[in-house]
Amino acid sequence: MTAPDVPEEAGRLLPLVDPTALRVLAEDVGERSASSFARDFTRIWPRRREALAAALAGTDLTVALDAALSLRTSSTMVGATRLAALTEELERRLLADGPRAAAALVPAVNACGEQTVVELEECDGGAPPSAA
Repeated sequence: MTAPDVPEEAGRLLPLVDPTALRVLAEDVGERSASSFARDFTRIWPRRREALAAALAGTDLTVALDAALSLRTSSTMVGATRLAALTEELERRLLADGPRAAAALVPAVNACGEQTVVELEECDGGAPPSAA
């Protein structure tokens, strides 16, 4: 049985990066720290991607949930709304149906993550947009 494509399709309606979230982060922690967080997000994306895939390949639900939660939280903080939504759906599938069902979303999460990294890098290396 294949997983439905509804969450992936719905996720395409969300922006890859919401600049408002980066502005809010800059207001909370300072522009330098927000820029550093965004750059770190792009720099460690390959490790997060691999950690999520490895966690879903295993049988430990706690490890898989931890990897998904880490990705969703950091995505939300940096304003990666589409990636956060996909990861939230992945978490739901983990809890409802286990790692194998959730693993069906990995290709969509990976593709979205790659696109998000490109967009963040194009935004001056992740610098939050200045308030108008």
